Amino acid sequence: MKLTWVLTSNFSEGVPYAIVNIMMVAMFADLGLDAGTVTLLTSLLSLPWAVKALWSPVVDTVGTKRNWMLWMQAVMAVVLGLAALSLGLESWLVPLMVCAALTAFASATYDISCDGYYMLALDEHDQSFLVGFRSFAYRLGMLLVTGGLTALAGWWMQSEGDVTDPATAFSAWSHTLFAAAALFAVLCLLHSFLLPVVESRTSLSETSSPTVGNAMADTVRTFFSKPGLGFMFLFLFTYRLGEAFLSKTSILFLKAPVAQGGIGLDNAQYGLLYGTIGILSLVVGGILGGIAVSSGGKSRMESLRRWIIPMAIALNVPDLLYIWMSYAQPSSLWTVGTCVAIEQFGYGFGFTAYTIYLLECAQGPWKTAHYAFLTALMAVGMMIPSAISGYCMNALSYPHFFLLTVLLTVPGFIVSFMLVRRAKTRG
Repeated sequence: MKLTWVLTSNFSEGVPYAIVNIMMVAMFADLGLDAGTVTLLTSLLSLPWAVKALWSPVVDTVGTKRNWMLWMQAVMAVVLGLAALSLGLESWLVPLMVCAALTAFASATYDISCDGYYMLALDEHDQSFLVGFRSFAYRLGMLLVTGGLTALAGWWMQSEGDVTDPATAFSAWSHTLFAAAALFAVLCLLHSFLLPVVESRTSLSETSSPTVGNAMADTVRTFFSKPGLGFMFLFLFTYRLGEAFLSKTSILFLKAPVAQGGIGLDNAQYGLLYGTIGILSLVVGGILGGIAVSSGGKSRMESLRRWIIPMAIALNVPDLLYIWMSYAQPSSLWTVGTCVAIEQFGYGFGFTAYTIYLLECAQGPWKTAHYAFLTALMAVGMMIPSAISGYCMNALSYPHFFLLTVLLTVPGFIVSFMLVRRAKTRG
């Protein structure tokens, strides 16, 4: 029973994140926006995940986390339906961005409640053991979006006529957003039956603070009183710096025409390679990472100390493959798919260390809100580099851009070695 709701609830986390941060990159590109505008707009849409800590105490003290999860899924179903309708308007960009921002806000709020639900319902061993399966479900949600919905948009474009006609792209993506809205309606109904009740309205707070205002003050005070706060910020902002630069631009590179230095994938090919093979590889890496850290030591921190360097290597070294692809521009889908699979497997395996570190830092009073603080910082660490990555790509050739990305992985290695030394000192 534990595994069932862990899988379904975290699947529901991955879907909206992928819609806003990955699918909309491909969608905006098809709708005619340039690379700089695409990465800027989609990175700005990441803002709710970056500032969700501001309202995390409200989620922690008002109602139950289960109810927050259900309501946010219902909101996303409605808003995505409105987003689909907005593509039929002459001035479509502003209403679409509003709908996307509301989707991001509801998704970030769902993340707060889902993460808190996870920590309340499971003990430390189960949290560590199931982190890989949690990642699997999250990535499965992303797979449905990148390998399913994006490919579905490509199929609709091909079936409706001339794929170079802008009207075809608008119609296809409108249908795709309607499909996403229907998915969330189904998920909301399903979770109303699947999610067990693990808390009551009278036992929500993890402290004695009687009001939301006091809870927010107490949350901030206890968070900024955590030991090693400076290193924590350093780790959160640098461990995935290279990946932050790669996350959106890799999509644009894979879809860019060969004549412009890209790989030239259409939506169906991109959905197969990046959205299916890539996500499956990422899932396998995440599951193996979770199994590794759950058996790597007597405590979570001891496991992290043992695995952080191999995981940092797995996360960052495969980025070199994009330098090679930018020079060779391989035409074989097998070759491109293998490169994407290796990079995504490494990301899934390496990201496990990041997740375990967040869980370790969140322990103590108000762990739900503190985890929201930490994941918000994680989002900031992705949002800012991603926002400027498209402009850097426009200014540089693809080989030089991916060389810059690889250089940006160096700080991640440095903080990984620093964490090992700090863990030994604590031990």
